[in-house]
Amino acid sequence: MQQLTKRLKFLALLIIPLMVTPCQAQKRYKFWVTFSDKAQSPFCICRPEAFLSFRSLERRHRNNIPVDESDLPVNPAYLSKLKEAGADIHLTSKWLNAAAVMADSSIAQQLEKLPFVQTVQYLGPHLKYRNPPNRPEKKRKPLSQNPAIQGRDIPYWGYAAQQNYMLGVPLLHMAGHRGDGIWIAVMDGGFSNVDTIPMFDSIALQGRLFQGWDFVERDAAVYEAAQHGTSVLSVMAANLPYYFVGTAPEATYFLLKTEDTGGEFPVEEANWVAGAEWADSVGVDILKASLGYTAFNDRRLGHSKFELDGKSSYGSRGARFAAAKGMIVCNSAGNEGDGEWKTIGVPADAFDIIAVGAVDGNGARAAFSSLGPTADQRIKPDLVAPGDQVVVAGNVGISLGVSSGTSLASPMLAGALAALWSAFPGKPAAEILEAVYASADQHFAPDNQRGYGLPDMAEAWFRLGNMENGNGGIFQFDAITGEMDFYWLSEGFAPETEIEFRDIMGRTVAHQPFAINRNNITRLSVMDLQLPPGHYQLILRGKNGVKRLGAACYRS
Repeated sequence: MQQLTKRLKFLALLIIPLMVTPCQAQKRYKFWVTFSDKAQSPFCICRPEAFLSFRSLERRHRNNIPVDESDLPVNPAYLSKLKEAGADIHLTSKWLNAAAVMADSSIAQQLEKLPFVQTVQYLGPHLKYRNPPNRPEKKRKPLSQNPAIQGRDIPYWGYAAQQNYMLGVPLLHMAGHRGDGIWIAVMDGGFSNVDTIPMFDSIALQGRLFQGWDFVERDAAVYEAAQHGTSVLSVMAANLPYYFVGTAPEATYFLLKTEDTGGEFPVEEANWVAGAEWADSVGVDILKASLGYTAFNDRRLGHSKFELDGKSSYGSRGARFAAAKGMIVCNSAGNEGDGEWKTIGVPADAFDIIAVGAVDGNGARAAFSSLGPTADQRIKPDLVAPGDQVVVAGNVGISLGVSSGTSLASPMLAGALAALWSAFPGKPAAEILEAVYASADQHFAPDNQRGYGLPDMAEAWFRLGNMENGNGGIFQFDAITGEMDFYWLSEGFAPETEIEFRDIMGRTVAHQPFAINRNNITRLSVMDLQLPPGHYQLILRGKNGVKRLGAACYRS
């Protein structure tokens, strides 16, 4: 009876590829093969270093996450049997205990008969990759055509200043927290010319830019194909001071190509999961994807809204696994808000990830940003970030453009999270996220348009408390009196010291002398500075040197 059930399920899923003429019988398709177990695997959770990096294990330890059977790779003996039957392995998923294979219909029927195979599902035709023209989410405009960013003074973050301000990022940067030590995996459809664009020079020259893997073509060539990934990367990693600086210019980046720009089929969900597993295994902290799936080229393979429950699709199940391994997962909510579909897609419906919606420059939901809730009535999106008329890197030289989409909101938030997390590198993901959600502007009344709202990373910093690494603090002026009190361990500085305030342009706008009690905690009260509301860098200047103390926020 069990074999009959498997057979009927298989035939139902294969009805499309089996309806071919004899001359077409050898046409190859992609199939999703799930396995019944991981029995007799040569791998053991008692030796996790055989399949997980030290950094991946350290992340699990920091988050109190044990290594379990889901971490074990797919049994290689099972894969060998698939190959013997004539299938070509496209990728595997240890979390879902499955493999995506390429085979003709007759071979797929043989796979279904293997005793360790649980299901065989049709993923679509085997497409030979083609490199189409770039397809931005929304129409890209050259920077010069956008009057909103013309004719104004340019601060340190250049044309990215306004979008960075909306997330409270400049204050973190001024305090010295720019993503240093945080690893981010970026999954997209290609990263055209990233290796030649000057805005990425610093991450390349400092060894913080890595070609990960192309899960479409199964090679390491990712600096090709779509420009979309280049734009996405730029709002995080670009680093040309006073021209264009992203939200996390000192983070480390791994570029993964999971999107096949030549067509839209369910195999891309499998690519997404495989990319997430790759990121987990090397020790990535933040997984960022600007990808989502609802309809496919073959309409019969598309998702229904009833499936958006976080557990029906393998893309969403894989996303939940990624979060369960201690990574922060940022995925775009989707751009269907003003279309027929309206709601989020896969894997934005997943549990425990951040589905990121888009807002405009005033913080209002962008009309295209996909709505919630999930099929089981959970709030989605989870958070929002700038995604309408966002400044991005162009494809050549130092050109800039303006583009829109939740594909840009997701990296904006991911980079901001990296900047925050770099201030508290020892804290687990859950603690970072708790502070970020609490800082969002509608966390008391979340809805299915903006989720918990637009977070403020500076506010999240205050909620997280004292620094762990001892470098740089963030302080607040009293909004009524204009006073600022803080305590600072002043060991090593001369008694007569001056505190200097610099604005976002790097100009000294105020200074005040004060006395330090050597080797003691110093209490400083800054009064009557007559500074306008804004962000300020704090510099200590004494006879024995200069020290960056941190940054201050003054809100009216």
